Amino acid sequence: MAAAGGECGGEERREHLARVNRGASLARKLSIDVHAGHGLDDVNVGPIAVLAEISELNIGHSIVARAVLVGMERAVREMVDAIRTARSERV
Repeated sequence: MAAAGGECGGEERREHLARVNRGASLARKLSIDVHAGHGLDDVNVGPIAVLAEISELNIGHSIVARAVLVGMERAVREMVDAIRTARSERV
């Protein structure tokens, strides 16, 4: 999701994230699992990973693409670190 990442900023970014959060909350209330992933990478995954309603992050393409540049081990480590950091900030 480009809107969650660095392609928009400030108020527009907050509005997009608020929409994702509202949609994910509604889906969970309706017993729908919420998955996210398109366009997420180790830089922009945080604001999505922190949402408790997101049950799965589909980030394989991002990891493989990053691995071309830095190797698979480092690419996986960077993504895991980004997700863990975000999820440790859940309230």
